[in-house]
Amino acid sequence: MIKLIASDLDGTLLDSNKNLPADFFETFDELKKRGIVFAVASGRTYSAVDHLFPEEYRDKISFICDNGAAAYLNGKLTHVSPLDRETFLELLDACEKIGGFRLVVCAASGVYHLKSSDEFSDEVGRFYRHHREIDDFRNIDETIFKLAICDERGTYSHGKPELDKIFGDRLNVQVSGEVWMDVMAANVSKGNALKALQKQLCVSSAETMAFGDYFNDLDMLKAADWSFCPDNGHPEIKKQCRYICADCDSGGVTKAIRQYALSEETTV
Repeated sequence: MIKLIASDLDGTLLDSNKNLPADFFETFDELKKRGIVFAVASGRTYSAVDHLFPEEYRDKISFICDNGAAAYLNGKLTHVSPLDRETFLELLDACEKIGGFRLVVCAASGVYHLKSSDEFSDEVGRFYRHHREIDDFRNIDETIFKLAICDERGTYSHGKPELDKIFGDRLNVQVSGEVWMDVMAANVSKGNALKALQKQLCVSSAETMAFGDYFNDLDMLKAADWSFCPDNGHPEIKKQCRYICADCDSGGVTKAIRQYALSEETTV
């Protein structure tokens, strides 16, 4: 029996226009009736995802944000794993030394980026609703959850290897798109956050369903026996998942939930 469902947002639960499936709230209400917990698991910060859900739903949905750096259960912040100040400053220095990176800093009170082109600001706005321009990241004096880094040379082939050479296992660098990657503290990931939620709810991997389309979802998918990649997902992620569901523009997540979690088809 499925007791916990976690889903990535962009490219997975949300369609290409960043909209939820038309039947999402109907599906969620049925999950709630059956006592099944639903968690949003996103690389975005909380202030960039909460607006997708009406206020009356926000305390009912669990949120794994900033790739696991912050987690919310029943509307309350239950887990925080920030970047420490010294590492944050060292990371800024390393990015400047490598060059060619454009940074977005996700912090407790919002999202920051340096003054840049309107095109980049618009790109940031696609994922982070509330974002602010700043002259110097070093002036940020609050909890830092992660850095989102844009590297037009390719994050998988260039950006991640460059940072891994410098920091090794001191940081967790997750490729979240062709030109985007997220950098968190070493112990931070969607998978670890999902495992913490499983422990808190006394739910096993056999009772967990997870959906994701890209590399930053992989360890979360491995924490669930019921792992799904939408048909539009990365080919390597498809290989790692037990199931392939319909693409994000076809409401693949809710279709799979209805077929497997809200029916009798719950034996692997």
